[in-house]
Amino acid sequence: MTDCTTNKGHDLVAAVRAAAAAHQMTWEALVPNQFEVNFAAEHAEEAAYSAMARAKAALREHICSTYGISIRELSSLATP
Repeated sequence: MTDCTTNKGHDLVAAVRAAAAAHQMTWEALVPNQFEVNFAAEHAEEAAYSAMARAKAALREHICSTYGISIRELSSLATP
C-alpha cells in the first residue's frame, strides 16, 4: 500500500468522523430531549445525515477498491 493510499484512507476516516459529529449536533438540535422535536431543525439534520452517508460510502468504496473486495465481502468482515 502506498503512502498516497494510506493518506487518502486517513482523510476519508477523518471525513466520516467530522460528518458524524456534525450529524450528532443537528440531531441534538432536532431532538433536544425525549419530550420535544424541533421541526425547524429537520432540514439541517437531513442534510447532515446525507453528508454522513456520502462520507461513509466514499470510505467503503476506497476500502473495496484498495483491497479488491466487494461491499458484500467487506460487510461480512464486520460480523463475528
